[in-house]
Amino acid sequence: MPLPTPRAALLLALGTLVALAGMGSPLLPLWLGLADGAVLVLFLLDAALAPRPGALRAARAFREPLSAFAPNRIALALASAWPHPLRLEVADAPPPSFDATGHRRAVVLPARGETEIAYEAVPRARGAARFGDLHVRARGPLGLAARQFRIALSREVRVYPDLRGLGRIAGPGAPGPGRARLRGLREGREFSSLRPYLPGDDLRSVDWKATARRGAPIVREWQPERNQTVWLLLDCGRHLSARLRDGRTKLDHAVDAALALARAAASRGDRTGAVLFAAEVERVVLPGSGRLQLGPLAEALHVADSRIEESDYAAAFDAVEARQRRRALVVAFTDLADPDTSGLLLARAGRMRARHLVVVAAVADSEVADAARARPRDAADAYVRAAAERILAEREAAARRLAASGVRVLSVGARDLAAAVLGRYREVKERGDL
Repeated sequence: MPLPTPRAALLLALGTLVALAGMGSPLLPLWLGLADGAVLVLFLLDAALAPRPGALRAARAFREPLSAFAPNRIALALASAWPHPLRLEVADAPPPSFDATGHRRAVVLPARGETEIAYEAVPRARGAARFGDLHVRARGPLGLAARQFRIALSREVRVYPDLRGLGRIAGPGAPGPGRARLRGLREGREFSSLRPYLPGDDLRSVDWKATARRGAPIVREWQPERNQTVWLLLDCGRHLSARLRDGRTKLDHAVDAALALARAAASRGDRTGAVLFAAEVERVVLPGSGRLQLGPLAEALHVADSRIEESDYAAAFDAVEARQRRRALVVAFTDLADPDTSGLLLARAGRMRARHLVVVAAVADSEVADAARARPRDAADAYVRAAAERILAEREAAARRLAASGVRVLSVGARDLAAAVLGRYREVKERGDL
């Protein structure tokens, strides 16, 4: 059904004002009827000439999969099949979980012309989402009537972690180019090559046989071993379900950190696998090497969702031990939320340490830390500060118990998690701890 436009309403108001100028005249009803009738006739004529749904073709294009928590370019290609210019108002329908700007536009298309409009959408959750149809309002040639229709563009899309942003994450303490060589650091335990001695090199790296043959000091260079295995354990239970100030959950940050670590491992020739678990093991991605392994990992992690249930650490570690005989680096992303949970983690991780190198990456809560430092203004604030201090004390105690059992612990804020995990991985590789 055609709809009146603001122009039609304005014209109707103007006609009424002109008719009312003859207030008191016995012909006033006639003038009002003629004015309204003229507007109605023009409206019906315009509605009859307004473009039909077949006058416009549209297609939506974007790079798939979409990246969570990052701007994604969405392009709408419009093509007119109408012999006259089209004056349109178009409104795309991104998923409700997306923040979008510019998806509602006024467009003028020349006769049988084409154009493209683009806007940005930021998904606020990973997983599956659905775009709706494109809604169109096309005005008639007089601008008094508009025909409303929609073009079927509904489709489901996948939202992955921001794989494009992983390369921008840099871990702390990473040696720059040439730093290890200038200081004579022994990076890894695998022999790489021989080179002339430089001032500052460790004398323990001198190869005396090569030095005797060449008549000049020669040192050995080392590189980290390749083809080692890294396991990523993602806690999808209640511990990482808290939503932070940036609108993301702790699990969202853990997923990004896990994929950043997988990418770093792939670049160093290591193999990466993953276990997603909550009350039970939900998914296992067997270790694989190379950048092609990022695909299966991203496919598994993009649907990781936290649930309010207790996590079974024993089942997760058992899943690794059943598939991994050779020594590996096992990184468990969780939170040291309370003494009971930390005790279960301590018991299982401590036992696994006999065979593997275990790192617990605990996602700390900056809001709790802020509350523990805040100056109370009243009794309620004092209670909040006391509760925050107790939470922090329990987490620190749990971290100390884990460290005492030989488990390495990273307890950092969500924003610094990826950088801290990458820094610890580099440290493990450089020292040859595996």
